Amino acid sequence: MRVAFAVILALATPLLAQASRHLGRTLAEWQADLESNRSIDRLLAVRSIGEMALAGEAGAAEALFGAMGHEDGSVRFWAAEAAAHLAEPYPSGETVLREALKDPVPEVQVQAALAQIGSKADQEALATLSRLLSHPNRGVRLHAAHAADSLGKRASPLTEELRTALNDEFDYVQRVARHALWTLGERPCPYRSCE
Repeated sequence: MRVAFAVILALATPLLAQASRHLGRTLAEWQADLESNRSIDRLLAVRSIGEMALAGEAGAAEALFGAMGHEDGSVRFWAAEAAAHLAEPYPSGETVLREALKDPVPEVQVQAALAQIGSKADQEALATLSRLLSHPNRGVRLHAAHAADSLGKRASPLTEELRTALNDEFDYVQRVARHALWTLGERPCPYRSCE
């Protein structure tokens, strides 16, 4: 019996080791790459950590929230983007995500807001999106409009801001706002021809 158990364990060990690797590397190896001098290494690392967190790998969500404090704004963005897709709320990330609503990079704020919709910080997250829908940078406004549109009916507190966005100087912001308002039942169709 012991021999059979030892054989099963020996055969299963490589499979267990594979489960703790992503793209051939462990979580600890990806975390070490966050400190690389090369931007591409840092970005691949944070994306991989995010994918591991989404797959439920032990410790990966905590590593992801840790990456949200990184000095590189791109790393913080991709960490927040992955956090926005986590299926379960992680109490350990709640404070980090709230702080990210004040990140100097507005796109990080958008992703952090998306990660918090439906949580205790829902109102704060919606207020952040509301503010960013009128940001001076058109790319930020577009990102915020896409975020609002992705919320579906949960974007109803942003209806007025989305109506204002219908007059945005950037046509893409207008298009996304029209679609979001249509989803909310505020327009008969998502096209300009409905006006």
